[in-house]
Amino acid sequence: MIAITALFLVFLAYAQARSGGAPSEACANIAPQHGGSSQPLVSSPYSLNVSQLTAAGGYTPGRNYTLVLTGGASQYKGLLVQGRRGTNPVGSFAAGNLVKPACSNTAVTHIDRSLKNNVPLIWTAPAAGTGSVVFSYAVVVQNSGGVNTYYATLTSPVIAEYPIHRPLQPLQRPLKRPLQRPLQRPLQRPLQRPLQRPL
Repeated sequence: MIAITALFLVFLAYAQARSGGAPSEACANIAPQHGGSSQPLVSSPYSLNVSQLTAAGGYTPGRNYTLVLTGGASQYKGLLVQGRRGTNPVGSFAAGNLVKPACSNTAVTHIDRSLKNNVPLIWTAPAAGTGSVVFSYAVVVQNSGGVNTYYATLTSPVIAEYPIHRPLQPLQRPLKRPLQRPLQRPLQRPLQRPLQRPL
């Protein structure tokens, strides 16, 4: 009886960890770690609205931006969103309504399994010189009755750093062409006759 009770408590803690957000193991590939059925990405009704970033022509380093994870008419239970430069996480997320930071604050995840939609996410852009960023995210659609349905490794459009950093161009101008003639005028021709008359 003691063994059964202990096993139940372990299972309950495991379930609560998943219902309270993505575990640290999910940070590597932005995918749920509780098993279930992964859905084809092309059939996903979910998208990460980054219009605040694209309308500005990209992100300004250190500035806060609001992203919105939307499913149209489709709600979801869980989420995990992270900004990346290649495979490296960049930027940070703040706690908000129904979400909390994850993956050492480089990602954001859900705080419970309630149905949700259009959840705003506050992202702080990385330092200058980071370069373009892509958001990778996962959405858990169903997590009840032992059946999990989710979309993993969805991606946003590429977000450029603004202003775009380009190598500095040399400021020197080409030398002016050499002068074709000297600046001094030639001497006047000598006088042809003396000024004074002879006595």
